[in-house]
Amino acid sequence: MPEASLVTPDGPGGPGWFRRHLWGILVCLAFALTAAVYAPGLSGGWVLDDFTNIVQNPALFIHPWSYGALMHAVFSFDAGPLRRPVSMLTFALNRTFFGPGPLSFKITNLVLELVNGLLLLGFTRKLLTTGRVRWSTDWTDREIDYTALAVVTAWLLLPLNVTSVLYVVQREAALAATFTIAGAWFYLVARERQIERGGGWIPLTTGFALFLVLASLAKESGALLVVYVLLLEVLLFRFRGGSGKKSRGIVLFYLVFLVLPALAGLAWTYETGLLSYVGRPFTLGERLLSENRVVLHYIGWTLLPNLADFTVFHHLTPSTGWLQPLSTLFSALALATLLVLAFLLRRKNPLAALGIGWFFVGQLMESTIFPLELVFEQRNYLADWGLVLVVFSLLLLAQPRLRHRTARITVALLLIAFYASVTAQWAWAWRNNVALALDQATFHPHSPRAAYFLGEELSDLTLGGDAKLYPAAVVALDRAGALPNADLLPDAAKVILSQETGHPTQARWFAEMETKLRTRMLTVSDLEALQGMVNCETAHHCHLPPPWMKALFRAALESPRIHRLPFIKGNLLVLDGNWRFDDHLSMASIRRLNAEAAHLNPGVPQYRINLASIDLAMGNLKAARRDLARLQSMDWLGRINPAIHSLEARIRNYRKPSSTSTVETHPRPGSAPGHQDPLARRQPKR
Repeated sequence: MPEASLVTPDGPGGPGWFRRHLWGILVCLAFALTAAVYAPGLSGGWVLDDFTNIVQNPALFIHPWSYGALMHAVFSFDAGPLRRPVSMLTFALNRTFFGPGPLSFKITNLVLELVNGLLLLGFTRKLLTTGRVRWSTDWTDREIDYTALAVVTAWLLLPLNVTSVLYVVQREAALAATFTIAGAWFYLVARERQIERGGGWIPLTTGFALFLVLASLAKESGALLVVYVLLLEVLLFRFRGGSGKKSRGIVLFYLVFLVLPALAGLAWTYETGLLSYVGRPFTLGERLLSENRVVLHYIGWTLLPNLADFTVFHHLTPSTGWLQPLSTLFSALALATLLVLAFLLRRKNPLAALGIGWFFVGQLMESTIFPLELVFEQRNYLADWGLVLVVFSLLLLAQPRLRHRTARITVALLLIAFYASVTAQWAWAWRNNVALALDQATFHPHSPRAAYFLGEELSDLTLGGDAKLYPAAVVALDRAGALPNADLLPDAAKVILSQETGHPTQARWFAEMETKLRTRMLTVSDLEALQGMVNCETAHHCHLPPPWMKALFRAALESPRIHRLPFIKGNLLVLDGNWRFDDHLSMASIRRLNAEAAHLNPGVPQYRINLASIDLAMGNLKAARRDLARLQSMDWLGRINPAIHSLEARIRNYRKPSSTSTVETHPRPGSAPGHQDPLARRQPKR
């Protein structure tokens, strides 16, 4: 008698088993494809704000472990009004357990991307299941499962999201999205149970509050969680309770979680000057006009991406009127049409209305009144899910049902393949910094930041031993410095490169920097250029003519509106003191510069630390103790415990010093309070 087959029609490997597990298999394939597409970019290096946030932040290495060291790490960077401690904690864990290289940070970002994909898959399925009941559709379980999978696969492979994965510091946006997605999913489940069973207010409010706090402390945009769930409430539950009547409890919920915090937040931002545009080259009105064009760009980059569109150096000339440029008016009309369409579709096709609304909710914080830079791709990390939902739901869940189902499924698959191909090319460009710099300079020839990035990488190769690249590096930096709106970084990089390689340092480079400082507002990047030269000099790698450097500092202190930029001016004064220390200026004069910086920024601990160090260097123990007492009054949650303990030990063990060390600047030179977006802030290579 022949032996029975081990594979039955419904057993492992049989057609019945395959059909039952096809969805799970496709989920695994989608996530494997995402990992494969991003894998080449994991070998890339640090870029831009990665340096100031992570590489040049020694507090992230926690050793030995203590409460003070942990608090110092999580509050070690002034990246926004809430300081983003949840994100900083993850950076500290990466740095402490896996070392200072970028690979572990990028792998963590990719894992976070896949986790967010899983959360979105669960949330999307729950949304569609709830919508089937609330909107009385005839969607089948199979349609819901495969539509959710298609939406999330497309989202995972969107090229617009690449910078949130491969640009390490943009983990902040991805981590805020993690808690936002989880919070929205929790809200759906909790509200549905509440309507079915009644009660449940304590789990709803406490659970939601936890997700809201975690999302906001990862990045301030996480506070939009409450607006996202308001959109779900409007289109799904309509503020009703179990009896079908309006629920006073849910109205109170939004009063507590949305209305009162929004009013308090706006009042606080106004009082603290977070809405000040004094440090920006555009006004509030110009920003609001410009964001019409920006948001329309975001829609195009999401749905019909072009590889040439993507960059970490977006430059947009601000709109100065509805017709300047003309695209401002057309963009505003297009966006208004989309919003009206969403309103009209709220009953006939509420899922499409929800997707459009979701995208616009994602723009409320970073594309409206706050004085941020105009364009950054990572602002759309979660918002773009709404656009993908609209497109794929129309293709796969159209109501009433459309014909040509096979053709619609084919279009959906082709879109996913298209997104994967563009993302693969964009991720490939991130494989190393030279490749990324060449890509950016090629596709964005008029961007001073992209041009500087290429010059910076050529400088690195020159300093690394490839001396024949020196002329190419200087040409690239010359071109970067000559482009409109260029800062001092290319000029300073030429100075440092020439000094470290033994080539002549040209006087015209200093003259060009002085002209820039006198004729336009001082920027964070300008400060970092000056700091790069000061550090090169104090490390005895450079020997810069004192008259040239003094002229630069004079010009910087006379730059337009410098008196209205206290952090910028404070750090400039500290840098001036460090430079003058090397030029043998008296310690008393250096202290006066640092005291003025501390007076301009009374809430910044680093300036007070600087003063205490100078007082100890001068042998003035009484003043050092006063500085220490002021510093202790700033120490909330133990965030500056290490600095306080160090100063206490130095005062206890004081001996007459023979120190030649310079004074540190504030951890982020020139950083102003508020939302910090990436700039070309990296110091010139030394």
